[in-house]
Amino acid sequence: MKVTTEQKETCIFDLHIELPPERFQEEWKEIGSEYRRQANLPGFRKGKAPLAIVEKKYGQDMEQEVTRKLLDAAVREVLNEQKLTPVQSPSVRDVRLEADRSLHFTATVVTRPPFDLPDYKGLEITLEKKGVEESEVEQFLDGLRGDLAEFKTVEGRELAMGDFAVLDYEGSIENKPLLETYPDLQPTYAGRKNFWIRMEDDRPIPGLASAMVGMKAGESRDCVVSFPTDFLEEKLRGYKVTYKVTLHEIKERMLPPLDDAFAAKLSPGLTLEKIRGQVRERLISNAEENFTRGVRGEVVKKLLELVSIDTPSSMVERESNTMLKEIIRENQTRGVSEEELRSHQEELLGAARQSAGDKVKLNFILGEIVGRENITVGRDELAWRITAMAEQYKMPPQKFLQELQKNHAIPGIEEEISLGKALDVVVAHARVNGEDPKPALKVETPTHSTHSHNEEHVHGPGCGHDH
Repeated sequence: MKVTTEQKETCIFDLHIELPPERFQEEWKEIGSEYRRQANLPGFRKGKAPLAIVEKKYGQDMEQEVTRKLLDAAVREVLNEQKLTPVQSPSVRDVRLEADRSLHFTATVVTRPPFDLPDYKGLEITLEKKGVEESEVEQFLDGLRGDLAEFKTVEGRELAMGDFAVLDYEGSIENKPLLETYPDLQPTYAGRKNFWIRMEDDRPIPGLASAMVGMKAGESRDCVVSFPTDFLEEKLRGYKVTYKVTLHEIKERMLPPLDDAFAAKLSPGLTLEKIRGQVRERLISNAEENFTRGVRGEVVKKLLELVSIDTPSSMVERESNTMLKEIIRENQTRGVSEEELRSHQEELLGAARQSAGDKVKLNFILGEIVGRENITVGRDELAWRITAMAEQYKMPPQKFLQELQKNHAIPGIEEEISLGKALDVVVAHARVNGEDPKPALKVETPTHSTHSHNEEHVHGPGCGHDH
């Protein structure tokens, strides 16, 4: 076997490999014998057909299998000989089987880049820790009041800002309806029937509410709107659109008084003071969670600043593509058009590459910490993560596990857990705002609600059970 090693980057190598004809012939004999044992050809008992006939029937399949086995075996041999430890499966290209049965190909191997791991314990982190103001409690309560608000039809006056309008409207440019010009335009911009809008300056259509001020129920009006040049919907940027509006009703939102009766509607048996106390506790808990996330983010920034790594371009590119697909999927879910996404493709790709480079770099750093700290992943940890992922994808856990096994994805999940535990170690030993790290407490991951159904509490997101 002849091998020529070409270093493409600090940790990327191209292995140009040539296998002599004898290697192919040896493997061909073994594969031929196996095919002959399994062959069931007309006129012959199973396993008794002459090899020449088996080769004529299955020659193409045999050649593919021999080539695949030789590629795998040769790459393993070269990695062992050159003491190369790949961080991902080597990619093989330019496979060429010559007439004399010599096999030529190139394998690209990515290894762990060399870098110096700094002292990751005792990192100095500075981050403002925000408390909860009483005004935030009142704002939250106002939001709850809004959820229980009633709407009263107003008569005898004109439409004003802050009202809710029930209307029909249709947009046009130079007397041509928007839907004829842009069939895929969102209905919110093109027009709707019996639609409710709150009279606000910029939503849902900038300038429409102010143009409607003074209308009376039953009145129709042409309202001209000038869309800004940086408007979210690219099709409408810089255009003047005429909306033909027919106002059906004017509604006022009637908020319930902030009293014990309001509290009882939220949760029977609770008083306003108890509700206010629980809201305050929730906001404090949210603030602490946000602070904890902020500390983790600052720790990640610090690690990235302290370590210099020549990250493999192929890994960054692959991660960039994955991130770009996720960005596109999220934007499409939000209703952003394909045309809009294409117009920002370079910007999105640039953001994805920056994030991908940081992620690949961080994973190398945390991977080194995993080794230093002898971090392992227990079966219970893996099972809990897979169960949580199955719930996220709305699949039965056993079926989801089978899909992971089929796609050889479980090692990747184990690595993700171990990297997360490595980051936990760094965060736990960080000095935040000048304070020494506190002794770590082992906290079991809850699998069910932490309060009983009979316990008094504010129902809402994260409550832990159905209502």
